[in-house]
Amino acid sequence: MAHEYVVGELYHGGLVNGQQVWTQPIPGGLVYPQPQALSPEKYMGYQQMQMIYPAQYCLPCGHYQNCPTVQEAFQPSLNEQVALVLCSQCGYIAQIIAPFSSFESYIDTPLIIA
Repeated sequence: MAHEYVVGELYHGGLVNGQQVWTQPIPGGLVYPQPQALSPEKYMGYQQMQMIYPAQYCLPCGHYQNCPTVQEAFQPSLNEQVALVLCSQCGYIAQIIAPFSSFESYIDTPLIIA
């Protein structure tokens, strides 16, 4: 039976090569581990710059990136192929574009807003 995809869930359930890497305590919430918030964490005795992430998007999972992953999948409720916009790190489903041909058309989907 085909899986019904929902925005906010992990595409592979947090698995990478069969091993549990990513966890999501609250469905649709942050995915752990999170990127380091402050760097350096220890005061070294002189002025230090805060670490920033030079990325265009911060997805609801809390990961920073410039280009999300797009995966084609079958959505049983719609009975058609859809485009899943995923976090390239953890696989968080940020958006579902239906039908898949809408994603392929630059006129219908010129930019993916993650």
